[in-house]
Amino acid sequence: MSAQSPFGNGLVLEQSLPLAWLPGALPEAAALTRLNVANHQLLGAEASLEEARVNEALKDESPALVHELQRLEFKVNLLLRLTADIAMRHNALPPPATIRLAARGLEWLGPEAPAVHSTGVAELYINPALPQALKLPCCVVAEQAGAARAVQLEFQGLSEPVIELIDKLIFRHHRRLVAVSKNPAT
Repeated sequence: MSAQSPFGNGLVLEQSLPLAWLPGALPEAAALTRLNVANHQLLGAEASLEEARVNEALKDESPALVHELQRLEFKVNLLLRLTADIAMRHNALPPPATIRLAARGLEWLGPEAPAVHSTGVAELYINPALPQALKLPCCVVAEQAGAARAVQLEFQGLSEPVIELIDKLIFRHHRRLVAVSKNPAT
């Protein structure tokens, strides 16, 4: 394992999400730049789906304007869901895997996780409304055997803006879990 754990002391997202492993050499130069741009766009789109900005940003505007924006947001969300459904019919998602996601790495639990010291790209589907995968170049740095096999993957070559957006994704997930635990009725 590297000198510093990819998990550090920060928050992690623990969930079962569709995940695929593409073994091979790590992307370089132009391919890595394209991968970072695509990941940045996907994480930005995912964040925009999670935010409920209309009411807060326009709380001093007319109720008619707020209602119209909410109506438009509903339509866009409906289109996204329909598009996601069509895309998933044509491209089946990989099976879900139990993961622990951190800003600089992930832990994959299960027998199908890749072998230690291998390299490749982990394709992680972070939101069912966006059937596009985060493509995370990784080195498999450690394995823990126990009740279940757990493999730690360290991200390689991700840009700092992408790492920051992954960290924000994890924080939003954590914030939602805290909110649900405080108010289980919602």
